[in-house]
Amino acid sequence: LARDTPLEPLYFHSIPSSMGMLLLTSVTPDLVDYFMEDFEGWFAVLFFIFVLTVSFTVLNLLVGVLVNVVAVVANHEQEKMRVQHIRREVMRMIVTLDTDDDSLISTEEFNTLLLRPELVNALSDAGVDCVGLVEIGQYIFQQHRGVIPVSALLDLVLQLRGTNVATVKDIVDFRRLISHEFHQLEDRILSFA
Repeated sequence: LARDTPLEPLYFHSIPSSMGMLLLTSVTPDLVDYFMEDFEGWFAVLFFIFVLTVSFTVLNLLVGVLVNVVAVVANHEQEKMRVQHIRREVMRMIVTLDTDDDSLISTEEFNTLLLRPELVNALSDAGVDCVGLVEIGQYIFQQHRGVIPVSALLDLVLQLRGTNVATVKDIVDFRRLISHEFHQLEDRILSFA
């Protein structure tokens, strides 16, 4: 195309200069004249190496971000499946122990439920602190007047997993519990006086 034109001796006099010119015009179309006239091509080579290095660095950065996103999504999905499995197992066992079929668990039903080794094993495998569940059970049933809805029990069981992090709500609930216990203690002390 450029044969016998003024462009041939300037840009296309050999195959390497033609390849270089086509590469430079595709990578940096605004700076081709600047590279070719003032620096006679060497600066263009260094600049092209810089552009390649930056491109691969950004590409690797984006690949790293994508891998991290996939890992986070995979962990989230595994956690969701684990929670569904816990809910299914606990519901299966609760249904068999809910003798009055009212979807409420009494203290006796709760204690019977925790004596089942298959439930304790399933909860332990899911990371639930069974000892903590037994210890907090008395307090929970006091607050709910001796019975607790099945859905609230499932939520409680899922909150006692060791992989959960403490939230502001947990701290507020703890503060409320401590305040309530202190008020009860104060009332008992004042009743003796």
